[in-house]
This record gives sequence, C-alpha cells and structure tokens, in this order.
Amino acid sequence: MKISKDDQRKLPRLLDDVSRAVEELLLTGLTTASEATRQTLDVSFREVARMRLLRLGSTLRAANEELGRFTAKDPNFSQKRLTFFLNRAWMLCRGLSRALSDDNQAEFDRLLWIPSTQPVKKLEVVTLGVSKKEVKGAYCAFEFRLRTVAKAGKAIPKGHRLTWSCIFPMKPGTEIPAEGFLHLPQKQKFKASDFLKGNVILIASADVALDGFGGGRITLGQDTTVEVGDVFDDWPSLQTWDRDAAVKRIVEHETSPFDLDVEMQEEVVLTDWTMEPESDQDRDGQHVFPLKAGNLDLDAVVAKSSEGAALKKSFEAYQKKKKKPPLFGLMHYELCRLIFQPLTAFDPDPVHLMISNEKIDRAALLKSLNF
Repeated sequence: MKISKDDQRKLPRLLDDVSRAVEELLLTGLTTASEATRQTLDVSFREVARMRLLRLGSTLRAANEELGRFTAKDPNFSQKRLTFFLNRAWMLCRGLSRALSDDNQAEFDRLLWIPSTQPVKKLEVVTLGVSKKEVKGAYCAFEFRLRTVAKAGKAIPKGHRLTWSCIFPMKPGTEIPAEGFLHLPQKQKFKASDFLKGNVILIASADVALDGFGGGRITLGQDTTVEVGDVFDDWPSLQTWDRDAAVKRIVEHETSPFDLDVEMQEEVVLTDWTMEPESDQDRDGQHVFPLKAGNLDLDAVVAKSSEGAALKKSFEAYQKKKKKPPLFGLMHYELCRLIFQPLTAFDPDPVHLMISNEKIDRAALLKSLNF
C-alpha cells in the first residue's frame, strides 16, 4: 500500500466518518445541511490531502465546495454536481474500506489512484500555463503546467509535461485577490510567483509521480531547493501537441464509475483560431465561447465566478485582434464535445490569461494571514 503504516491505521475510521456523513446528508435531505456537516467533510478533505490520497481528496473538496454554495444560497449551486461528487465519495470510501478489510492491496491501490513516485536530483522547467481555482472564504489554488527544457535522469526526457500545485487557505471576508498569495514565501524559500517570470526554474531534490499519459506531478520536500534561472526565449519550440497520442489514449481508455471527464485532459496548442461571441448554453457557472481551430470545433469555457474574471477580459480582448497568437490550454471530452480551458496566449512571450494584473496590497495580505 502506498501510504504510511500510521496512516493505514487511521484510514478505516476516516473512511467510515465520510461514508456516514454522506449517508446522513442523503437520507435527511439538503434542507438539513449544516455547517457541522460541511465541517466534517472539510476536516476529512484536509486529512486525505495530507495523506496524498488524490482521487478521494479532490472528490471531497468538490463536494464540500458545492455544499458550501447550497448553504450560502449561491446562484451557482448545482444539484447535479453535488449529487455526483457525494456519490463518488461514498463509493470510494466503501470500496477502500472493503479492500482494507479483505487485505486486497491491488484493489486498494487501484482505488487510491496514487502513481508511484521517484526522486529526481535536478529538474529544469519552464511554465507554459497556470490555472486558478478560488473558493471565497476557504482557499485558492494554482496549478502550473510545466515543460522540462533538459533531460532529468533516465525517465524524464526534455520536453516532458509536468505539473506543480500550491494551495493557500483564505480567511472568510478576505478581499485580497487570489494572485496575492503567489507572493508569499514557500517552505523551500521561494515564491510561487517566480514560476510566472518566463525564466527557467531549477528544482533540486524533488519527487516526481509519473502517470500513464506522458506527464507527471512534482512534489517538493524539506530538502528541495527552487531557484530562478536564465530567461527562456525558445517558446515556439514548445507550442506543439501530439494529436496521434491523444487519439491513442481515447482508443485505449476503459471507463469506470469513478471517471471524471477532466481526468482525461490534453494539453493542447491552438493556432489559426477564431472565436464567436458567447453562446447561450446551459452550463453551470460557465460562460461558453464557440472556438474553431483548423478542423476542430471546441467550446471554450470561462468560469462566471471571480476566478474567471481576468480570463474573460483577456480572452475577449484577443477575440477582437485580427492576428491571434497561439493559444495554450487544457482540452477534455464531455457529452461528445471538445471542452477547452484557455490558459496562455503566446504574444510572443507567455501571457497567463487567468492571472489578474490587479495591484496587490502587500500589507493587507500579511494582515489577513493566520500565523
């Protein structure tokens, strides 16, 4: 099993707590949903995140976000989304509990969905794009989409796709833009904003979990060091994507009850693209812009919440330009449609579309933190 012995002892109780919380919520109905219920799921999310149980952690986070929208009477609340993630959380908890009781390690590892990690002495990466997730009064999260610019050991070639994520808790009532948290120092004595400078980032003594889709996720440890290297100026060499490999992944994919559409993402670069005005589609909490690139017809989506404000403004500005720059983003498949999340315009250097240029009040940021 891919978790520590101590966490293996704690996990059965945690799984039972989550299962009971979901069952009580579904049996009594949403009208009885309280802060106590949400707190139970939130505490469970933090604990499974500490254990690095990625699939269960992301499921609990999504369910708790939606429950928070319901209790706050947020117009963006989606009953469909809440039901899906609550059911998914229950199935994962029950499946993991059964695998533990049966001592079925193969089934337990399959449900955990934790790729094996390997230590890497040195990585040299640049940032192609960054996505932002913001839940007011709870947290903000950023995921950096990286490319290696040099070979790292035997398993990671030059040009390999990697990601690194960071999460920051936000106090209720915080009015500081989420981007402000990128300027806070990490444990390894660097700032996440360093990844936005267009320089090569030098990472030493980190762990990388490689997936089966040609990518990997970086985990920073106590001994990891992160430094800003030279300015990178060969962006055109990275503005490609392998369509044949994407098709192969579709053909070989086997569906399961735990699948999420976005888990089968592709990092793509679109050229010669055109975009139509916003389409009136019934997508919960999202603006939809029909986009065409070559022989591809896509739906470009932008969140209607504050996390999508900067992206919508930038995206619509590029729509008006006659000569449009190459566009980098994430594509997944949903209801027989290609759904595209724009992240970066190469104009000619990367312009990170989800990151606001709003001025940050450093004093207010420090004041809002819990030390």
